[in-house]
Amino acid sequence: MSLLAALVLAAASARVESVSLTTLDSRLAVRVVVSGTPGLVAVHREGDVARVSIMDADLGLRFAGGRRFSWTPSDGFDPALLAATPARLDQLEIAAGVSEVSVLLHVPPEVSVEVRRDPHGLLVFFPVASGEPEPVPAAVPPAAPVAPVPAPVVAEAAPAATPATPSTDTAELARRLFPSAPAETPPVTTGSVSELYPRLFPTGAPEAPPEETAPPPEVIGSGQDAGIAVGPFRVRAAVDARYVDADTFVESSATPTRDEYLEVQPRVAAVAPVGEGNFTLDYAPVFRAFATYDDVNSASHSLGARIDLPVGSRLTLRAGDRFRSGVLDTRVVDPGGEYFFGLGRFRRNDADAGASIMVGPRLSVELGGAFGTVRFQEESTFFDYDTRMAAAGFGYEVTPNLKAAVSYVYDEVPRPDERPEAEATAHSARLTLTGEILPLLTGEVTVAYRNQDSPNAGPGGTSYSGLALSAALTRQLGREALLAVYASRSTPVSAYEENAFYVSTGLQATLQVPMPAQFELRGGLGYQWNDYRTVASEIGRPREDRILGWYVGLRRPLRPNLFLSGAYRSEDRGSNVDTFDTDADGFYFQLEWDIFGDPRR
Repeated sequence: MSLLAALVLAAASARVESVSLTTLDSRLAVRVVVSGTPGLVAVHREGDVARVSIMDADLGLRFAGGRRFSWTPSDGFDPALLAATPARLDQLEIAAGVSEVSVLLHVPPEVSVEVRRDPHGLLVFFPVASGEPEPVPAAVPPAAPVAPVPAPVVAEAAPAATPATPSTDTAELARRLFPSAPAETPPVTTGSVSELYPRLFPTGAPEAPPEETAPPPEVIGSGQDAGIAVGPFRVRAAVDARYVDADTFVESSATPTRDEYLEVQPRVAAVAPVGEGNFTLDYAPVFRAFATYDDVNSASHSLGARIDLPVGSRLTLRAGDRFRSGVLDTRVVDPGGEYFFGLGRFRRNDADAGASIMVGPRLSVELGGAFGTVRFQEESTFFDYDTRMAAAGFGYEVTPNLKAAVSYVYDEVPRPDERPEAEATAHSARLTLTGEILPLLTGEVTVAYRNQDSPNAGPGGTSYSGLALSAALTRQLGREALLAVYASRSTPVSAYEENAFYVSTGLQATLQVPMPAQFELRGGLGYQWNDYRTVASEIGRPREDRILGWYVGLRRPLRPNLFLSGAYRSEDRGSNVDTFDTDADGFYFQLEWDIFGDPRR
């Protein structure tokens, strides 16, 4: 993905598919059906409002038509159920921002709120206060007993629970009030954020940012009415159509060429229950036409499968595979952006597996491994290579709103036949903090010390010892205004002269601001440093690239499940090697249609 794609990567790895009323031990509770794996779930008190923040998430397809929903109890509400809760629930709101969804519960300040993870997503409930008599179970069966998982809730570490059974009256009321559905169908697990979205520059395919599109193919509505039934699967579909006028880099040199074309992206996803977990399939092709250049008219494909399976109350297993192919999606091959011209069709396959084992009330063992392959079917300026990774560590809940994980990571690039310089092995010690880093500042920060050995590289480039970084932080500036900040530092493989790798450091920020007449203003700004280690033959010193990217756009609903958006994007690459000194920009106009979208209520 290019820097400009990273700018708009306020991407959701999970979706809130429905919010409904239910019961737990005959008391009122709130069911939040989540498809995918949220990065963090935390509870914040703000006076008479309890905010349940679900990070790395966005609203699902059934919420098409809005970013904020609210409900106030009316005469149709079941008074017996309301009286059964220790909380006076005056209002419930749902607000979506940049890579975060908040459920706001208007309850008195003295009422505590807790969150429990189960196979359907999240259950928000109000614990019985000390000295308060326990309720006598009514006709509604209580939830299966399981220790609640304090926030932050991490999917891999949270024990599964049997979901509470909603009463008929409250479930029906929720269906009328919210664009949601009952919570009987297990949610979908998504892949990593970097797998979900096509790339922008310098491919000449400036697609909508994740927060401006319909949900990615991995997301399926989790409700009983979501999609259509095909055997054991529930299937959802959506389609986007874009007109693009942008610079492309399809020639053998780093010279931009202007092109105009139409791009259509259908998406289909299916989920089926497997025990207490779920199995997911998704497919998202991109078809382009009416361009001047054959490479621009090329199609891209993304096909994925994933299974997440809780085994008992302490073990969760996960495994997945994703296949991608294309020409323009250069950052799928090279995440740092060195490869952006002299394009050829490629295929990439990535598989991963892992396990999370609870060994104490606040302690878990985390294990994982992955491997990937990149292969070109046509001549290009990049090369075939493989990757391998294994990790082991411990997770620990520092506070109810902050989790830490310490791990050892081993990764390698086996020696590529056509480019032996890229061979590498690396050892890293990694610390990750997830949750409320500071008051009102939530997200994830990963810092690692990396020691890499690349024995076949040229002088000066045979090793790297230093910082590796990944950070994604969100700050809510108002009810619907959000600021997100992203930072990274990594060592991608290099195809430039005698380099095995280059050091890529990036910093980006995105801003979302509501406007009058249902418009929403979105923008982003970022800067990336790519530094090489060996001496470049053309200039007698190491190569340095500096990439500045920004975008600004507007989005507005035309109908509850139909959106129109437009944006302008620019990316300027400055290099001390004149060959790589380039500018690129582009416009796009996009229609987004959720085929199974329901009218907003």
